[in-house]
Amino acid sequence: MKMLATMAAACALSAALSAQVPDFTPQTPLIGALLHNDAAEAKRLLDLGADPNEGHFFGLSPVLLAITRQDIDLVRLMAARGADLDARDRSGSTALMWAALNETGDARLVEELLRLGADPLATNQAGETALVWALRRGDTPAVSALRKAGASDAALIKPSVENAIALLQKSGPQFTQVSGCYSCHHQSLPQMAFGIARTRGFRVDEPSVRQQVDVTIRVLKSVSETALKNRDRIPDPPIAVSYALLGLAAAQYERNHITDAMTQVIAAWQSDDGAFHPLPPIRPPIESNSFTATALSLRAIQLYGTGQEDRVARASNWLRTATPRTIEERAMQLLGLAWAKAPADDIRKSMEALLAEQRPDGGWAQLAALETDAYATGQALVALQTAGHPVSSLEYRRGVAFLLRTQFPDGSWLVRTRTFPVQPLRESGFPHGKHQWISAAGTSWATMALSLALSPEQ
Repeated sequence: MKMLATMAAACALSAALSAQVPDFTPQTPLIGALLHNDAAEAKRLLDLGADPNEGHFFGLSPVLLAITRQDIDLVRLMAARGADLDARDRSGSTALMWAALNETGDARLVEELLRLGADPLATNQAGETALVWALRRGDTPAVSALRKAGASDAALIKPSVENAIALLQKSGPQFTQVSGCYSCHHQSLPQMAFGIARTRGFRVDEPSVRQQVDVTIRVLKSVSETALKNRDRIPDPPIAVSYALLGLAAAQYERNHITDAMTQVIAAWQSDDGAFHPLPPIRPPIESNSFTATALSLRAIQLYGTGQEDRVARASNWLRTATPRTIEERAMQLLGLAWAKAPADDIRKSMEALLAEQRPDGGWAQLAALETDAYATGQALVALQTAGHPVSSLEYRRGVAFLLRTQFPDGSWLVRTRTFPVQPLRESGFPHGKHQWISAAGTSWATMALSLALSPEQ
């Protein structure tokens, strides 16, 4: 009896397993030939009158199967025999999307389908376009062909920026709650990102922006009088206070006695050589070098100071003659020269040097021995755009593609910290654990770069 029960259970299990195995039996001889990559047989069947639209294989029509093989001659023959090139699979994905789905990035089949009238702007049920599919393989010839045909990555950039803004606006207030202060990474840089995003038509939570501005002003006001008498009262004014003023300007905060005081504090840090030198570089990359301090101080003085032309000119001259060593330094050199309206030849040389550091994956790395990341890439792109480099250029688009590929679903980018832990980590709600502060800064730079890739009010 026990043996019969065991046999019955085994039979039931066998039947269940059999039911779970999909049946790959081709519905037609043509589909069979396509499944077995037998192009000669497929052509023979088509010549004998086989219907190129009959049957499917898990939602893929015969022509879509031929496209997955990247067999351009067979696709042409099937089109000539009446194959429906507008056919979609179960997800609503088009023939052009499947043509873009090739590991080599080959553009020939993409170009052929475009020639035959494929719509480069068509979307599937997930809202994806053929360009989305192609970009998953990097900035390939297929991507270039689609862009030439009018495909735009605006549909990718918009949700990317929206997700990043939402995350930054959520974590900023949480950082001030746990720290009681403002920061470059959670307040100033995000405010700069929000300012650019507004010009491209993105919605920003303005009450949240005002709350963060109030926090920054409250902190600066509390030390403004003593800082005027003692330039060392505030930690690292050429970077920390300058970033604060850039963030306030991006939030359209008007000049007043507090910003006047902070401008004077920053000015007190300018050296005889024209540079603004920060504190020792123990918190890279944000607080690490004189290029960043000089460029940011120059810009802060421009935005909120009066009669500071000589200081700006001296700072610009130092930037023009100094030799940068890292991407942070190169990007800040270019930003400072552009802000100061330095001679065009100096800006051009700085721009070319930064472009020369772009990696094959489209991104930039903070240091030569480090991986590409969103901080360096976003910062480089913002500097290039500020200096007049067109966002339609191949270099800028490759950078955009890198950022789109590397963003996390939560809207963030991971940037790895290498700073000395001067301050204890306070949980801000931003992802990536001990890397969260610099990742927030990198996400801000990436958001700026992506927003700038769009036309104003696009």
